[in-house]
Amino acid sequence: MKCRKCRVEIPDDCKFCPQCGAKVTLSKHTKSRGNGTGSVYKRGKVWVAAKTTGYYIDGDGKVKRVVRTKSGFKTKREAQEYLPLLTKEPAVKDRSFKQVYDIWQPTHQAGASTMGCYSAAMNYFKPVWAQNIATITIDDLQDCMDDCPKGKRTQQNMKALCGLLYKYAIPRHLARLNMAEFLRVGGESGEEREGLPLHAVKALEANQDTVPNADYVLCQCYLGFRPSEFLDLDVAHYDRTERAFTGGAKTEAGRNRVVTVSPKIQPIIDRLTKDKIGGPVFCGQDGARIPLKTYRAIFYRVLEQCGIENPIEGEGDAKRRRYTPHSCRHTFATLMKNVTASDKDKLALIGHTSTEMLRHYQDVNLEDLRKITDAI
Repeated sequence: MKCRKCRVEIPDDCKFCPQCGAKVTLSKHTKSRGNGTGSVYKRGKVWVAAKTTGYYIDGDGKVKRVVRTKSGFKTKREAQEYLPLLTKEPAVKDRSFKQVYDIWQPTHQAGASTMGCYSAAMNYFKPVWAQNIATITIDDLQDCMDDCPKGKRTQQNMKALCGLLYKYAIPRHLARLNMAEFLRVGGESGEEREGLPLHAVKALEANQDTVPNADYVLCQCYLGFRPSEFLDLDVAHYDRTERAFTGGAKTEAGRNRVVTVSPKIQPIIDRLTKDKIGGPVFCGQDGARIPLKTYRAIFYRVLEQCGIENPIEGEGDAKRRRYTPHSCRHTFATLMKNVTASDKDKLALIGHTSTEMLRHYQDVNLEDLRKITDAI
């Protein structure tokens, strides 16, 4: 062979040229991997495969990488061959909303007052505590926000808490999307949710005997309870003599409020409470309480089978139905607009927070409440 430098013939087994001293063979440099394909490195006695699978924004607004790694390879080649497998998105771990909160809470550095606000906000997410945080929908969380009987500040705390929980969960493969970004705080522009139009209420009335659970949705429209309150109504808290329910969230404004039954739904209530002394009024076929998520699915199906249009609005991950179970509460408020009665009595029926001081100073007469529900 010839020397690569002076081109003089040299023996094949030479490592250096006898003529010029040049090294015969050059060391081969490892070819770098392409961008996005990952990398390998040695840690102790084993090799590690690593690959960036995404990015997220931390609590300080900084962009952070989500890196997947796999260690324990004996050779570099084994680690390199495993890199393509790191492309597959990791399975989301099964952790409930409450479990994530319990894990996150000790790690968050904030003052006692701030943490107290987050703890109070967490209580209003109770309907989704047991759900896997990765499968909770925007409607699940927004219903909790809408059901919160407190003011705007409390709902702002709820949204902030949600954001912190998802930012903690996403890089740990507990969730994939920060749902808090799509939550709307009461009072924000465009937040107001629509009630069912009058023709939809008429459709529910016409189909209450033919469409399964149409009678449930109709009853919610005429009772005005929040979805979670509606599902919590118990036969034991129904006064057959006065034809009135006692129920509502455990808050100053809505706790144990009395709601009289409209004649429009009285036959349904009579049928659902007949020969019962306790248990949920609006229950499943097994007699058990219907979970909020299940009731939402029932609600959408009822509207579809009754021919009530319920379009999907918004874009991307912020898409949602125009009407949700919480719309029935707005429907109740709309039906009361045409009834001549005092605002005190109307607000007492719906349990609105703005009447807290009013309800301390004024009594509510059961007959006055009945005049409203008889007229709607």
